[in-house]
Amino acid sequence: MHRTHVVDCSFSSTFPLNLHLVVSPIEALPDMGYLLPQQIEVHYLCLMIKNLVFDFGNVLFDIDESITEKWLTEQLDPEKSKDLMEQVLYPFERGEISEEAFFNRLQRRSKKVLEGSFYYKAWNAMLLGMPAHRFHFLKQMRQSHRVYLLSNNNITHYRALKKIIAEQTSFIAFEKECFDKTYYSFEMGLRKPEKECYEFVLIDAGISAKETLFIDDKLENIQSAAAMGIHVHHHDPSQDIVEIMPMLLQSTN
Repeated sequence: MHRTHVVDCSFSSTFPLNLHLVVSPIEALPDMGYLLPQQIEVHYLCLMIKNLVFDFGNVLFDIDESITEKWLTEQLDPEKSKDLMEQVLYPFERGEISEEAFFNRLQRRSKKVLEGSFYYKAWNAMLLGMPAHRFHFLKQMRQSHRVYLLSNNNITHYRALKKIIAEQTSFIAFEKECFDKTYYSFEMGLRKPEKECYEFVLIDAGISAKETLFIDDKLENIQSAAAMGIHVHHHDPSQDIVEIMPMLLQSTN
């Protein structure tokens, strides 16, 4: 006989998750008073996910890359900028070049060299902010999961976003309050979607890929993580991660 039982798998009173399990045959679980199956016909992630790894930009912290793109596209010489990603952005995100070298390389690829302050302002223009309710959400998630941040970031944006967060919210020590550990590409010397980046996090944090859910808005990052056996969610920035998280933890593999 198949019976359906509702098992409360909530991680907080704010985000209740009632899992409807179809079970057969039935056996008792004395500690909880629920009935558990010898074989459960369900694959909810809530049953296996112990670790949550969040991207920062456009998952937790709101950004609009099109603003910076517009500013730089208008000023950079297309011919001089063919290697912009490989020789300028990626090395800066890995911490391989200094902040000064980064802006110098942007200047050298411009149609006309402008004051350094223009490039600094243009580079940071994409950073919008992070609403307070997401900080509270992360703190709640830590009550039931290990929570990590994995971000392709650079020293300029890191300093700027910390300043923005301090100005907009009371979460000055957000890294300590909201995460078990933070991983920034410019500190690691590795960036997503490089396989070594995910390997580093798994080993350093001492967590298992099969027990980890990674959330990112970039498809290439999601695909690379999935290839390593990590559970993934390709996030739509138009949605609030706080609102969809209960659904993610109930989603099938």
